Amino acid sequence: MKFRLDNWSREDSRCFDELAELLSMERAEDGIPLRLEAADYPGCYMQEGKAVITYSSRHQIWRELGLLCEKLEMQDCFACREEPAYQDLGVMLDCSRNGVLTVEAVKDFTRYLALMGYSSVQLYTEDTYKIERQPYFGYQRGAYSREEFREMDSYTSLFGIELIPCIQTLAHLECMLRWKEYDGIRDIDNILLADEEKTYDFIREMFRQMAGNLKSRRINIGMDEAHMLGLGAHLDRYGYENRMDIMLRHYRRVAEIAESFGYQPMMWSDMFFRLATHGEYYTEEELQIDPGVGAALSDDITLIYWDYYTLEEEKYHKMFSSHKKITDRIAFAGGAWKWEGPCPNSWYSRAVALPAHKSCRENGISQVMITAWGDNGDECPLYSVLPAFSQWAELCYTDCCDDSHMEQRFRTCTGASYQAFLHLGDAAVMPDNPPPGRCGVNPVRYLLYQDLLGGLFDAHVDYEQKEYLENCARLMEEYKESAPDKWKYLFETQEAIDRLLAGKCMLGVEIRKAYLEGKKEELPACKEQITVLLELLETVIKDVQIQWCRENKIYGLDILQQQLGGLKQRMLFACDRLDGYAKGRYDALEELEEEPLPYYGGETEGKAVVSPSWSRIVSAGNH
Repeated sequence: MKFRLDNWSREDSRCFDELAELLSMERAEDGIPLRLEAADYPGCYMQEGKAVITYSSRHQIWRELGLLCEKLEMQDCFACREEPAYQDLGVMLDCSRNGVLTVEAVKDFTRYLALMGYSSVQLYTEDTYKIERQPYFGYQRGAYSREEFREMDSYTSLFGIELIPCIQTLAHLECMLRWKEYDGIRDIDNILLADEEKTYDFIREMFRQMAGNLKSRRINIGMDEAHMLGLGAHLDRYGYENRMDIMLRHYRRVAEIAESFGYQPMMWSDMFFRLATHGEYYTEEELQIDPGVGAALSDDITLIYWDYYTLEEEKYHKMFSSHKKITDRIAFAGGAWKWEGPCPNSWYSRAVALPAHKSCRENGISQVMITAWGDNGDECPLYSVLPAFSQWAELCYTDCCDDSHMEQRFRTCTGASYQAFLHLGDAAVMPDNPPPGRCGVNPVRYLLYQDLLGGLFDAHVDYEQKEYLENCARLMEEYKESAPDKWKYLFETQEAIDRLLAGKCMLGVEIRKAYLEGKKEELPACKEQITVLLELLETVIKDVQIQWCRENKIYGLDILQQQLGGLKQRMLFACDRLDGYAKGRYDALEELEEEPLPYYGGETEGKAVVSPSWSRIVSAGNH
């Protein structure tokens, strides 16, 4: 499609060129005349052979450009106006759970976000940014340099998208606090030592660094999930103290530092709830909280209510009401589920978005952010959750997310099929846990990593799952064939994982059954099945490496390689054990003699259960 760009600035024209390939368009003097006009609402229209894009904020231009191209495929005269539900629609991309996105990946992802209509991006960096004269901060973690931040900032701002620093100033600093260098500012576990001047000197350096890295003067200061606040070195030094008082004192010190650098901070809200409710965040009833908490907050702080789990709209209403008892400055964070293993749980992301969005609209929330956490090693690729980002964009701009609408918009913005991308997450749900499934249940991780001879999750597998996973693999193969070249690797990797899971799912049970029934003659066949699985595992290892390097810096890949390499070694050892027992070299296989127990005991509902972290899957021992 050809356009003649009338009244476009050099910057706007460059954005057009950056998006040209994605939208199959080009600049040409004989093309459709295309003007940009500032207006109260974003939109696009085509009349008498001329096209116009209207916008109230610059980031909206690129969504409307995509919409214009989409509509021109079907009609040559139209008018379209959109009314965004949110003033700020943002994303938060986790760059701290091993995976640190490359600069090129951030720029590439920005283009898709621009076409969807996003206005801000936060890169979640616990210790993955460099601080001058702090060599251990971000050491061997792929920390972003000042030059890298400025390159990303320059690129996102080109599209009118604000790149907002997102750091931690209280908890979630385990990688930093592992170093003896920081013993003096460590309270306990991953938590900084409140009320210690050296702590605030260090936090001041965090702000100083970010102030020089990025233009934005909004900042996310974290402060979530500090469950053990005040119960380590702080307890030893000062004795037990009301932890809400510690939290508020620490907050005030950090807020003062932020203000000194001209920042308007935002922070996760959960600690104010947990300290008031003895650990709970999501309360069934409205929270009763000391009004002094709200009074202690600075005038420009925004509290972020994060909720990735709730399916009932009424529960969101109650949580918003509880937040409003603290402050009127509230943002909402939803989730693009990529933190439960090697594949996304896109079905849950999809189900949870609509009630959350409805409640945000009813409660007048103007700032919404979609998070893509990478807990437990960042095993899942970022691009696999593009459907979640697309859905929230359509809810924001059109209040619509039915399948036909999503299919069209997703194809415009990414060139791919919305349904195909959703099905990348099929292995995350099982026959007894159909979409959207029970919250957090994703068996892929434990089916992948559990041991063949001493599987801690063998009580949670059955042949129906095996057949289901075989069907998942076949579906991935079909989608791989029809996917654009850029996206084929996602389906290739998921197909390889699904095939490995299907072959591995029941094998441990079959081996144990043959052993306990004294059928030594069946064990060589089991060994042959392991040999086939080893070939599949080699494919998974190769595909995961390719997938990782398409998105992330090299740091962190070592963790996944060691996990998969450990699985390979255990499978090789299983072959040796079975062969040795069949040939009389071993008198018994003790690891097969213990009855499989439900991992969560009597609380288990159905076969599929929640995957714990890798270390709790591979062994009942410790290290």
